[in-house]
Formats: sequence, C-alpha cells, structure tokens
Amino acid sequence: MWRSANHWLTTSVLGIPSKGRVVEEFEMELPIPPYLFAFAVGELDNREVGPRTRVYAEAVTQLLDSAAKEFDGTEDMIREGERLFGNYEWERFDLLVLPPSFPYGGMENPRMVFLTPTVIKGDVTGAQVVAHELAHSWTGNLITNKTNEHFWLNEGFTTYAERRIVEAVQGEKRALLNIGIGWRGLNEDVERFKDNMELTKLKNNQEGIDPDDVYSQVPYEKGFQLLLRIEREIGRPAFDEFLKKYIATFKFKSIDTETFIDFLKANIPGIENKIDLVLWTEGTGIPSDAFEPDSSVYKTIVSLANESVNGRMPREDEIAEWQGQEWELYLDNLPKSIEASQVLALDSRYKLSESKDYEVKVSFLQRAISCGCKAYYSEVEKTLKEVGRMKYLRPLYTALVKDSGNEDDKVFAKRLFFEARECYHPIAQGVVEAIFGKHM
Repeated sequence: MWRSANHWLTTSVLGIPSKGRVVEEFEMELPIPPYLFAFAVGELDNREVGPRTRVYAEAVTQLLDSAAKEFDGTEDMIREGERLFGNYEWERFDLLVLPPSFPYGGMENPRMVFLTPTVIKGDVTGAQVVAHELAHSWTGNLITNKTNEHFWLNEGFTTYAERRIVEAVQGEKRALLNIGIGWRGLNEDVERFKDNMELTKLKNNQEGIDPDDVYSQVPYEKGFQLLLRIEREIGRPAFDEFLKKYIATFKFKSIDTETFIDFLKANIPGIENKIDLVLWTEGTGIPSDAFEPDSSVYKTIVSLANESVNGRMPREDEIAEWQGQEWELYLDNLPKSIEASQVLALDSRYKLSESKDYEVKVSFLQRAISCGCKAYYSEVEKTLKEVGRMKYLRPLYTALVKDSGNEDDKVFAKRLFFEARECYHPIAQGVVEAIFGKHM
C-alpha cells in the first residue's frame, strides 16, 4: 500500500513566452500511502504561524488573517505530539483552507493538511480539528490501515492522540468534554446501525459497501475507547511507552487489526486475560467496560438539557464560559419532546441560529426542524447552500426528510438539493442522494 512519492511538481505561468516560464520542482523523499497524495491548485496567499507552519488560503478571500489567528498555537501542538509520540517525521506542517464545498472537516495529507473554512470559529476552538489532523502525522500517515475494514487503526488511534494533545495544550476539562461529545456520537451511531450491527464492529466486513454510505463515529470513538481501556488497565506511563514503541516499529508500513493485537500481546503480556480483545475488535455494540465520561462539565450540561422538559433554559451565569462545544452538547441532549416555543425562546435569548460556529448552528437547526419551527427554514436554506461539509449536510437533510415527518419538508429538501447540488463535492452529492433514497 505504500509508495515512494518521488514526484515533481511543475507549474507554468500561462500567457508568458516559453523563456519566461516558471518551473518549480518538489521531491517527496518519504513514502506515503497513495490516498494521501493530493494536489491543490489556485491563487493562494499565505501567512507564517510557526517555524514549521504556514497557513494558505485563496488570495481573493478574507479568510487568511482569521485562519492565521485561529491556528496560531499549532507549533505548541506539534511539540506536544513529539513529546507523546516521537519525532515529527514530515518536516513541514502547513495548512490549506479550502473552499466551503470541501466535504470533510480536514484531510491529513502529509506536509499540507486540507481544512474546511467552517473550522475557523474566531475562538481558537477550531484548532481541535488541526490537532486531529496533526495526530494523523503519527497514526494514519506513519502507520496506515491495510484496508478500510481496519479503519479504526487510523481513526481510533488518531482520536486518542488528538485528545492527548488537546489535554496538554487546552487542559483536561476540554479533553473530557471532547470525550463526552464523542461518547454521545458513538451511542447514536450504534443505535443507527441497530439493523446492521456488523457496522458497529471495529474490524468489520465491508464487501460490496461504499465506505461513504456507512461512515460513522464507530471507528473513531469505539477505537478510542479500546485504547483508553488499555491505558486504564496498565496505566498511562506504560501505555505511553507502548505507543512510542508501536509507532517506531511500524512506521511507514500498512498493518491490520491482527498485527496490532499480536504486537499488543507481545509487549503487554497477559493483556488478553484482562481485556476481551476479541469482543472489542470483532464484537458488536459497545462493550460493558467502555468508559462513560466522568466530567463535571459534561454532567452539568446534560442535566441542564434534561431540565428543558420543564421549560427551563440555562441562565446567563451558567453559560458564561461556554464555547461552541458546550452549546453543541447541550443542544444534542435536548429531549425530542421539546416544543417549538422553547426553541424560539432559546434562540431569542442566545441567538444560536446566528452562531458563526456551524457545530452550534446546525445542532440548533436540527432541533428547529424536528419540532416544526418554520421560522428557521430560511436559515436552513442558507446553510445548505453555503457549505458542503458532509457533517452538516447529513443531519439537516435527514431532519427534513425523516425526522420532521412532514411531506412539505421533503419537497423543500428536494428543491434545496436541486439548487445547491452543483456546489457540493460529488461524494457529498452521493451522500445526500442516499439519504433521499432511504427516506423518501
């Protein structure tokens, strides 16, 4: 699966005589998996934000200064990654902010990570996506899963590594909150796949399946939970040493689940007698020894959301320190029985529908659709036409064609997709079409 990427990049300035052509050469001396080889072409400008990092964006946009400010702490994260996982092997860690049609949060291409502009939130919390893509520099880019059926080896490890970096840079409370949000996402996706529990396994059979059709939090969060379970069993210092040895042993290689399990048993003798590794990797659902977050912030937010059954909204003093993630967790935990009047009152006080953080806005709009708040459908339309990130398209289109139960909403969704379709990436188009095929 690995190839030495000795490629040369040649660019020409059109319209200039041949003797005035500009030719640039670039040689990638380190081997990379083929899926990580990518080109970016455009009129780009850049800002330096660290000794190893420049932020790039289209010169015609106003994104660059905002992006540079959002990602100013990148070098601190790289240093923490090196402390935890070993040397950063890729020399540069540059960031490219792509147009809004980019369907993912980020893509971990070595030396230059691709990012959606929706991660620029103005409060530096978007740097957590950068932490995830940075973590891939060790888990995913250095050690890669052989096939998508072992995808958790990329994403479970990277989710664990990301949260260790976040904990070091932003504090334990922030990392625990991330675990809480991930825990909820894992439970929701296990419920989503209740009719096809094969997809809740870490090592699963995807023969004849388009991975984009079954994308979920399972490889990320269940994989994270397995690694956290091992850490809890042997202690963090021992697990840190194991991780460094694992990365050093398999760097620049592609492996499968069996290879990892064999290495784990060889280096932590008897671990299989304390943790049911077969259940974790080949069993369905969430094992009983998984870790439900024990965070005071997490519990407080969930409790506040549950109190909305009685019409209570969080007070100003209770949300004074909330950022986007806290609001996202609150909104995601609101009971399905919440009434339209409560949604309207919540937005009237806190202006959630106007949030610049799409995690917050989309979570709020989901609730508005589900309880039939037509007042927000213009904002739903605006959102679905200005961004193509699948993380936002999936829940909003699903809410319109499935959750609301309203035929007019299905007509509305089809019109929006017809008008916005060409602005979506082909992968995103396929995801929306699959939602329509399943629920319409």
